Amino acid sequence: MTESAQSGKAVLSRVGVDMTERKRQILEFIRAYIKVHGMSPSYEAIALGVGMKAKSNIHRIVRRLQEDGILEVKPKKFYGIRLFDRTVKEISSL
Repeated sequence: MTESAQSGKAVLSRVGVDMTERKRQILEFIRAYIKVHGMSPSYEAIALGVGMKAKSNIHRIVRRLQEDGILEVKPKKFYGIRLFDRTVKEISSL
C-alpha cells in the first residue's frame, strides 16, 4: 500500500468511516483517475479499473461513499463525482 493510501486510510478510520476493501479500492481508483485525467471517471471506467463487470455495483458503492460523506455525486452530470477533503474537516474539529 502506498504512503498516501495509508494516510488516507488512517484519516478515514479516525473520522469513523467504515470502509470495506472494495469501497477503499473504488475510492483510491477515483482519486488516482482524477489526479491523472483532471476529471472524475464514469461508472464504466471505475468498473473497468477495479475489475468489476456490473456498473450497478459501482453505483451502489459510490452511493454508499456519498452517504459516508466522502464524495459527492452531482445528479444528471457526466463525470459528476467530487471528492471531499476529509483532512480539512478533521483539522477544523480539533
